[in-house]
Amino acid sequence: MKQKELPLLGRLDAPSVVDPQLVRQCKTYRDAVKLCWRLRRVKYMTQAQLAAEAGLYAPHVSGYLHDGKHQRDLPGDKAMGFQYTCGNTAIAQWHNMNVQLTCAEEMQLVMRAVA
Repeated sequence: MKQKELPLLGRLDAPSVVDPQLVRQCKTYRDAVKLCWRLRRVKYMTQAQLAAEAGLYAPHVSGYLHDGKHQRDLPGDKAMGFQYTCGNTAIAQWHNMNVQLTCAEEMQLVMRAVA
């Protein structure tokens, strides 16, 4: 009997920092959320899996990720779970960029967030 191989088995590290050039291209909070999703570590993760892992209400996830008639903003208290599940800090970096922190301050905050 042949054993089925699992595509992901192991430990994932804390969220990684996104290239600041990509974050600067985000004009809105929604853009940062969509960037975070686009750069997710597990490329085959579904929106339903994201909802389960990040503690989100599954029917609302598509509204967080798409523009249009039924768009929604990701609640602020869910952003850390969203980032941790996606494996990057795009949303936090976008917030930091908007308060115009220095590069050193931004890196200190990102390192604290992932610690």
